[in-house]
Amino acid sequence: MKRIPLESTDMTEQRQHVRYQVEFPATFAGDHAGIGIVYNLGMGGCKVVSDFAVQSGALLAVHLRIPEQTLAFTIRAATVQWTLDLEFGLEVLEMQELERARLEKFLATQVNIAA
Repeated sequence: MKRIPLESTDMTEQRQHVRYQVEFPATFAGDHAGIGIVYNLGMGGCKVVSDFAVQSGALLAVHLRIPEQTLAFTIRAATVQWTLDLEFGLEVLEMQELERARLEKFLATQVNIAA
């Protein structure tokens, strides 16, 4: 799989998956640990806003706390693609098949496409 760096000013042109506007809490651990708010989400990644600093290239496990869902979505492995002030972008590297199916089902209910 070819990885495309997300350092351009128009990241949406480089995405392989649609991102949807969302707003819900997330926790992350791995090379860095903390909490944040996910503001856009797609099958390939998400944008997180957090007071906890992370570095590009860091590997994280992420738990997404979606209000309508009883259980958090778990992303086993994601890498930080970019950082900007208190924001960072994650690329999903690994999810369990069940989690992937749950996330696809959730995203199918979303209508607000992120810029």
